[in-house]
Amino acid sequence: MRRSLVLAFALLVLSAGSAGAQSAAAPAKLDSLPQLLEAHADDQLPEWTVQADSMVQAATPAEIRQVLPALVDLTESSNAKLRANTLLALWAIAARSKPGRPEDRRQRDLTEDEAMIPYITRLSPRLMDSDRPSRTTALLLFQALATIRPIPPELIQAELAVLRSPQSTQPMADARYPGSPTSPGPQMLWALLPAAADFSLDPVTHIIVGRDSPEVQKAIIEFLDRPDQTAESLSESIRAITVGQVQDPAVIAELLSLLHSPSATVQKALVQNVLRLRLSPDELANARASVTSIAADPNAPADLRTIANSVLSCWSNDRQDEPCPAL
Repeated sequence: MRRSLVLAFALLVLSAGSAGAQSAAAPAKLDSLPQLLEAHADDQLPEWTVQADSMVQAATPAEIRQVLPALVDLTESSNAKLRANTLLALWAIAARSKPGRPEDRRQRDLTEDEAMIPYITRLSPRLMDSDRPSRTTALLLFQALATIRPIPPELIQAELAVLRSPQSTQPMADARYPGSPTSPGPQMLWALLPAAADFSLDPVTHIIVGRDSPEVQKAIIEFLDRPDQTAESLSESIRAITVGQVQDPAVIAELLSLLHSPSATVQKALVQNVLRLRLSPDELANARASVTSIAADPNAPADLRTIANSVLSCWSNDRQDEPCPAL
């Protein structure tokens, strides 16, 4: 997913909260967080965010479970900023580190994540929210919940519902951000791919890789192959799939077919990222032949040919683990 203003805001909240928590002798109890969010719903980046993070970090699991119903209620508010801020608070709760020893703090505490599972059906509509910051923070939250194992079936079904939605391939207009609409389907792939995957260590490359369930693979292939796909949606989907650790052979085969897309934008996105794919010997030979053809095609856009030639200069094996300096 693209680095967004909301993600930068989230990181700022948490980093500021770390410093603020040290100076606050007695953070307010978490049960006052809903009132705090409502009172500052329209503020831009106020000091209350430090206080909110201090509440989250100091809260006990029991206090979190007690306040969750009120927070989930706020995610259904008609106020878009309040929805986004509340989802951000829920993400901070889900992403909490373990308390105690320094080595424990480097690990996620999944107790709070699991407490949110009963609310998945109420939180999932925010993944298609008309407000982009709310969609983005909802996606961050679902990405955090994706680390739960065994993965709750309702989480996967909520994410698949977004991918299958008639709106998922289309840019969603946003009154607050009219100049940069995004499609929810490709963004959902960032959460869905790791959520449904089983991970293992590749014995050859020693890279941790994942494989998704047949249901998820089928849904992704159907999404990529939809007749209402757009160049923007496919390009973002390519980036989500190639950057992640989860690479399913059937999905890779579908991606490679896009090297022959009539859209130069889609071709460019795939050629730029094809070095990230783990390919079989046959796939490698076919993909290299396709990229070679693009590089030599006088009818292809000049920038696409340049990228193709750069990729060919770096493509020495079936998995390029280092960045290509020519790109």
